[in-house]
Amino acid sequence: MNRSILTILAFFSIQIAVAQSNELYVTNNSTHDTLSRFSRIVIDSNKIATPDSVHKIKYFKNGFEKDSLHNFSAAIAAYSMAINIDSTFTQAYVRRGICKDSLNDKAGAIEDYSKAIAIDPACKSAYVYRGIVKDDQEDYNGAITDYDSAISIDSAYFPAYINRGISKDNMSDFNGAIEDYTKAIAINKKNFIVYVCRGISKDSLHDFRGAVEDYTKALELDSRYLLAWYNRGMAKDSLQDYRGAITDYSKAIAINPNMVKLYLSRGIAKDSLQDYAGAIADYDKVIGLGADDVATYNRRALAKANAKDFLGALDDCSMAIHVDPANAVSYKIKGVVRYKQQDYLGAIGEYNKAIKIDSLYGEAYRSRGYAKANLQDFAGAIGDYTKAIDINPADGDAYYNRGIVKIVIKQKDAGCMDMKKADALGHEGAKRIIKKYCE
Repeated sequence: MNRSILTILAFFSIQIAVAQSNELYVTNNSTHDTLSRFSRIVIDSNKIATPDSVHKIKYFKNGFEKDSLHNFSAAIAAYSMAINIDSTFTQAYVRRGICKDSLNDKAGAIEDYSKAIAIDPACKSAYVYRGIVKDDQEDYNGAITDYDSAISIDSAYFPAYINRGISKDNMSDFNGAIEDYTKAIAINKKNFIVYVCRGISKDSLHDFRGAVEDYTKALELDSRYLLAWYNRGMAKDSLQDYRGAITDYSKAIAINPNMVKLYLSRGIAKDSLQDYAGAIADYDKVIGLGADDVATYNRRALAKANAKDFLGALDDCSMAIHVDPANAVSYKIKGVVRYKQQDYLGAIGEYNKAIKIDSLYGEAYRSRGYAKANLQDFAGAIGDYTKAIDINPADGDAYYNRGIVKIVIKQKDAGCMDMKKADALGHEGAKRIIKKYCE
């Protein structure tokens, strides 16, 4: 989960209740209305506007305006002046705490929220804000305790449920998180963020269909919410709905055409559909946006190899190796390209380099086994498949290919044992070989 995105959007995109003798709401898009209402509340509660009450509202208003402009240091100074006039000014402590948190003064923020709570134990927003800071500090249990306190004050307090869900997510309590997001939705069905949060938790539980439903609901409420498009695309990818995923990534790209991971994800989905030209175009875009990293060059190399642009693929492998000469995957992919060119000796040379860098690289051993088998070095191939299996006992492809080689060299019983193991591990071709040679 991208916690920074979720917490900021989840908490600050909704109205935050702040407790005073009278409750009011502060939102970033209603500064003037909020401040004028706050002034009236203070004056009404005191019957007569005193100079001090007028001045503290003046400082508070100034602080809020600076706060809204992200001039947090100036806002802190103004809120402090208001507190100097009235040391029980709960809302000023809360707002000052928010500014301190924005400046990464976590201890100062917690101190201010704690002061607000000491003055007014029913200040539910102070508990939630303090919980957010604790969550940032990975004190998830402490954060949940604060959210529990806010909920005990107001059982219908939306921010407490959504942020408690985020803390539970961060503790990998995905079912507990879903429960909290569901309660938040029951309180406010129109907040699109909470659907995305719940979708992420469902993703974590591999409930991809449920996640798609939640992201879809979020998009019905806000069709410009990029994270929902991207996450729904990822969930569709997991369901092997690659065309649907590509559509969602394209929608997200229309919102932000400079976001590298959108092109990367769309390229991978196109690869899965064997649209290699489309995948290469997306990888080109990734590299053009400055993400000229090893992984992207490697992906583009494989796409080019599948499109039979072997020279282009080898160039990309060379670029990847130039970026990181110690990256075993790049040599392994270069070996795959050589293999596709039927240059089996050249492929073995590249796999050797990969294995020299990473002696536990099971896929490199298995791939080297393919090349050796094509050169009729059956003993060498069996040795490589065996090494791949030693590294990863769940490598069904290694069992399958070792079984094939054993059957070819008249070791039928041993080959059939390998083939049955491959079948048990889910290899799609194993049943056909078993039926033909082992029954």
